[in-house]
Amino acid sequence: MMVSLSSSPSSPSVVLAYPDCRTSVLQRWIDIFQWMQQQNEFIKSENCATLIEATLLEDGQTIRLSPTKKNNTATASMVSTTKIATAIDPSIIEKRMQAWVKRVLVEMTICPFTKSVTKSGQGLADMGVPVGKIAYHTSAASSPQICQLMADTWTAIADMIDAGPSGKEGISSILMAAPNFDDDFDLWAGPIFAMLEAGVVAAGAETSVGVVCFHPQYATPDGTSFPGFGHMHSVPRLQQWVKDNAPTQDLSAEDVAAGGAWQRRTPHATINVLRADQLEAAEGRRQSGIMYSENICKLIGKPGGVGNEKLTKDLERERNMN
Repeated sequence: MMVSLSSSPSSPSVVLAYPDCRTSVLQRWIDIFQWMQQQNEFIKSENCATLIEATLLEDGQTIRLSPTKKNNTATASMVSTTKIATAIDPSIIEKRMQAWVKRVLVEMTICPFTKSVTKSGQGLADMGVPVGKIAYHTSAASSPQICQLMADTWTAIADMIDAGPSGKEGISSILMAAPNFDDDFDLWAGPIFAMLEAGVVAAGAETSVGVVCFHPQYATPDGTSFPGFGHMHSVPRLQQWVKDNAPTQDLSAEDVAAGGAWQRRTPHATINVLRADQLEAAEGRRQSGIMYSENICKLIGKPGGVGNEKLTKDLERERNMN
């Protein structure tokens, strides 16, 4: 890393250069940095008049940190990010998540390797991947308690690793629901998943686990930047796959974006943890372009798709289960 200061005393700034770092990692760093400012009580108070703006420069390997005057609108936005945690009954959350797994993954076959609400990994035995349990977990953490969410997630991951992939107690995957983040997709998909990704790398666990993002407000990446690992493919890529594999479908970019998003819209904000070897085997078995095209057609195909209206009603019904 190289550090330099700007030469203008009226506009001091710090430039951080990371010549050996991926652009996506630096963008995640900026997401986390901005989130930390939003959560800082002093910065949100009237006593603080200045924010630090982090900008990724055009070379993709340099970050500029510059002071900027805080305005009332920014302060109001920051205050609104802290929400009061709601009471959570884990048994109800699990019921909702299982209903979603049954409707979307099993009955609609959106995931070809999940055949029931209790187990996953089916169809990969010849590639050395055993069928194992789906471990449902619930975190009561809220936005001021990101550390608790991380602790809950890593405890579940440790339990999965200890249980092993096979046998009576073997665990194939984790669905960690965090209902207190249901109303903040930007926080969930940005800083939180950046932290999860950074945690996996820091722990040297890339060869053991992968994390995948789900959320009731999930939006398919538009392709203008890399959203990080664990997200749906971008709209342009999905469009090309649909064009190649379902040429009779007359779907707009908005339709394709919706088709991608509905594959990731769960009753609650959810971290899906998969074993890395299972992910690798699944990638080797499936043809991604065909699978995602088929899924989009099942969900919003014209004709033949379920459609946005019914998908919305079904998800709301699951979100309101008691």
